[in-house]
Amino acid sequence: MSDSLPDASSGRGDRPRKRRIHRKSRAGCRNCKQRRVKCDELRPICGNCQRFSIRCDFTPTAPSSENSEVLLINAPTGRKRGRPRKDWSAISRAPGPSGEAHQGSETSVSSPDLSSAKGTSSPHLTVDDLELLHHYLTDAQLSQGHKVLWQVKVPRLAFTHHYALHLLLAISALHMMRLEPDRSEHFRKLADTHHSIGIRQATELFPHLSKDNCSALYVAAALACSCSFARKPGLGNLLVVADGREVPWLDLLRGVRLIVENIGLEHVFSGVLAPFPPAQSKDPPATDALEVEFVPWEEPLSKLWTLVSTAPTSTHEFYNSTLGCLSWCFQETFGTSACPKTEIIGKFEVIIAWLYKLEDHFVRLLRGKQPTALIILAHFAILLSTLEYCWFVQGWAIHVSRGIADVLDSSYQHWLQWPNEQIERSLKNLGKVNLHAKD
Repeated sequence: MSDSLPDASSGRGDRPRKRRIHRKSRAGCRNCKQRRVKCDELRPICGNCQRFSIRCDFTPTAPSSENSEVLLINAPTGRKRGRPRKDWSAISRAPGPSGEAHQGSETSVSSPDLSSAKGTSSPHLTVDDLELLHHYLTDAQLSQGHKVLWQVKVPRLAFTHHYALHLLLAISALHMMRLEPDRSEHFRKLADTHHSIGIRQATELFPHLSKDNCSALYVAAALACSCSFARKPGLGNLLVVADGREVPWLDLLRGVRLIVENIGLEHVFSGVLAPFPPAQSKDPPATDALEVEFVPWEEPLSKLWTLVSTAPTSTHEFYNSTLGCLSWCFQETFGTSACPKTEIIGKFEVIIAWLYKLEDHFVRLLRGKQPTALIILAHFAILLSTLEYCWFVQGWAIHVSRGIADVLDSSYQHWLQWPNEQIERSLKNLGKVNLHAKD
């Protein structure tokens, strides 16, 4: 058999093997360093910590300190170099940046492992998380006027859909930031951690939307929207776009439209969230603290239709669709001049409907700072001002209107006069009522 193949192994031995270049991760998180695995160094949460839903800490460790000694003392004995640690729960027993062990390991509550059924990892609730959960369940401002729905049913749903639980804890942390300014940085970090995990997990599940997960994804999108409002607006942020880019949470909010149009609210408010339609709160807030005056909106919005007719023909379809939805929101909130609402209170679900129904092309027009699109958004800010009684919406209406004024060409500034006047009226009205309530 002289035609036999040559020995492949002998061929490899003729030339020395090149050593694979390996870039060490020197700025990795504490957890990955303790496990001696490579960290992708993504902040605020690296991929490993996100995968196992544990707190990610990038605080640098001193090479020679008492912390290092404590870490060695607390490290499990009998382990040798080799495969990385599988016991991620031991990470929470490692000392924190201040040298003291994380309290969450001693008293942590581990949710049942539902990763195979729900597509998410099982979170380990630390003492910090339990504080956030307690605050969410007990503070009236987090009930959004529906205590049974948001503080009883939604938490029950979140215990089996952990992306919703992460977003629930994130909104609680953002609220605590306002209540306890001395600990605001602590709560901001908690909010960033839970928000990042919740958004990532919910976004991954939206392509697999079904009747089984539509309730949890609907809740997650609503909580994500609330979190985005709760973060104080920055320069260049016009709610829908910021610095020429679409805001990240808008894509998740569009998932609500998919749920409503393809599955239906009757399936959303089933199971834990039943009945449909949701029952009215048995203990509604005092309406005098929420009411605003009637806004004669019909004539000003009809002028917007005239403005749209002067825009490029290719944009008419998108502008007309957006204006039609805006007119519906105004009518649902204020009624009409012929038949005004007897009790005018901004409804979150009505006003947010305008946001999740926005066409992609209209958002692109906003990104391009097209005057007609910006003027329509300025009129939407009137509706936003009726929600100033919600702690997380406060300040947004005036911020959006001023931001639009800063970028709108001077030849279009007169279109902002009426919206600004109505926003000022709403804010003064709510302010007077709030001052009276404090007395």
